[in-house]
Amino acid sequence: MHPAGQDGCVGGVIIRRAEIDDWQVCRDIRLRALREEPQAYESTLEDEQHFSEQQWRDRLVRASTFLAVDHENVVGTAVAFPQDDGDMIIVAMYVAPDARGRGIAARLIDEIRQTAVSRGSSRLVLDVADGNAAAERSYRRYGFVPIGQRVPMRRKPSVFQTRLAYWLPGPGRDVTGSV
Repeated sequence: MHPAGQDGCVGGVIIRRAEIDDWQVCRDIRLRALREEPQAYESTLEDEQHFSEQQWRDRLVRASTFLAVDHENVVGTAVAFPQDDGDMIIVAMYVAPDARGRGIAARLIDEIRQTAVSRGSSRLVLDVADGNAAAERSYRRYGFVPIGQRVPMRRKPSVFQTRLAYWLPGPGRDVTGSV
């Protein structure tokens, strides 16, 4: 966990959960991520730029979406979905290049972690595309480890993704998540 002031602000950045009426800012940061880092995501800018307002709102209902806001500018986002197997999967993680190196990714994961623990999830999981070394380093620094699953991206089968996991504390698990 990372220290924050009473308002949740560290270094001018506030991490907050997106509300349904945040659909436009969520759309804007997602499209920016797909435009700037297309190789990192399963989805494409071409697909998502045509989503309707209702599709963006529906995403906010189905998932836990968090925004990193720096002086009213959204500089990062992370989205998590609960899975049937008890995992919480993190998708659509993005921190703007000019905001990297400030611990924002870890703070976004912290918020997802708290949500997952409160839901009783057993672990956080995510997929990182081959060649995305900076993201993989960030996740490993946080405590994610590879679990031996590698799958090709649906949109580009020549690119593989490695599944990483972070075990959460809970009944029958110690604070590191180990059984």
